[in-house]
Amino acid sequence: MTTNIVRESAKIYEFPVRDAARLNAMRERMAPKPVIYESGSASWYHEEAIREAEQARKQ
Repeated sequence: MTTNIVRESAKIYEFPVRDAARLNAMRERMAPKPVIYESGSASWYHEEAIREAEQARKQ
């Protein structure tokens, strides 16, 4: 009687894409997108701190 049972892991296969446009669209969806930070609107607190410091010097 065999007591050692070895199970193989599952294999995942991709279905072939026959249309080049669909293949490119799928690759674009899967590609990582860059993260863009806008510094103009995000640094309003820094600009406000500079204005407050200038007003404090004038007083």
